Amino acid sequence: MMIPDKARRLLRPVPEEAIFHGTDPEDPRFGNLLTPIDEIPTSASIVAVIIGIPQHIGVERNGGRPGAEDAPRVIRSAYTKLATSAVEHAIRSDQLVLCDAGDIDTTGKTLEQIHDEQHDVVSSLLHAGCIPILLGGGHDTAWPTIRAMNYVGEPFGVINIDAHADVRSLLDDVRSHSGSPFRQMLTEPTTFLAPASFIEFGLQQSSVSRAHLDYIAQHGMHTFMLDHIRERGMHTAWGDALMLATQTARKLYVSLDMDAVASAYAPGVSAPSAAGFTPEEVLHCVRAAAAHHALCAFDIVEVNPRYDVDGRTGKLAGLVIAEVIAGLADRL
Repeated sequence: MMIPDKARRLLRPVPEEAIFHGTDPEDPRFGNLLTPIDEIPTSASIVAVIIGIPQHIGVERNGGRPGAEDAPRVIRSAYTKLATSAVEHAIRSDQLVLCDAGDIDTTGKTLEQIHDEQHDVVSSLLHAGCIPILLGGGHDTAWPTIRAMNYVGEPFGVINIDAHADVRSLLDDVRSHSGSPFRQMLTEPTTFLAPASFIEFGLQQSSVSRAHLDYIAQHGMHTFMLDHIRERGMHTAWGDALMLATQTARKLYVSLDMDAVASAYAPGVSAPSAAGFTPEEVLHCVRAAAAHHALCAFDIVEVNPRYDVDGRTGKLAGLVIAEVIAGLADRL
């Protein structure tokens, strides 16, 4: 399985010093298990490709606080330091390959240019059978990934783990932003989004308007409010969300906005919420999603290192990536 040349041309390689490499052969870290982009074995069953999107233009357009452009660097530093007992067997056998292909080069570009290049990279990876794991960036990152899912042309479902619905209108009717990706998805005239397969998971009454909740319902989609999830139990609610998102879809894209996590655990985000999920809850969600055969794309967005406290949000984001990889290993 090869990463297409088209994707490589649009990516800026990660500096070697940005990846942690452990020195104890009996205690390898994720940084030790990364496969170079040119050495992916053709025998691999699953190839996960990490891509950074270092920009916060869409956050600023939406009135949020800037800083998410620094997130890919911080998340890489965190996840590559983690121990690998949950995945080492799968990676050492070449059944599961983890590759960090670098960042979209965002320097001096408009948000629309960045989105177009992200679409080209993600669609080429999906066509090649790889699983892109995207490190945002603002939540506008979701829109080019959705466009890529449409381009591939198979029925898909989407779960947005978020305190906010992100179905706001475009600015001036044309400019996307971090609060608009799922409105763009729901209004796309030509779409492979499967019926009733979009799930908003973790929305908070204090963070979403009645008009936006009605908008989602009018399109035949589903909302799982945080208080209702608490009543039903996290495992039951997440199982129901996965079922709804995949019952008529062959593919699944999961997007995690880190402001879905309570700010006590994740203060370094673009729009913090005092209430929200615990780390254990969100880690359960992402691992179960990655273990599902339908998952073909994942992103983590809105991490804002400029407002972090003791690196706790970056460390949790690193754990999220590790659990996604562990979920992929659970398939084997």
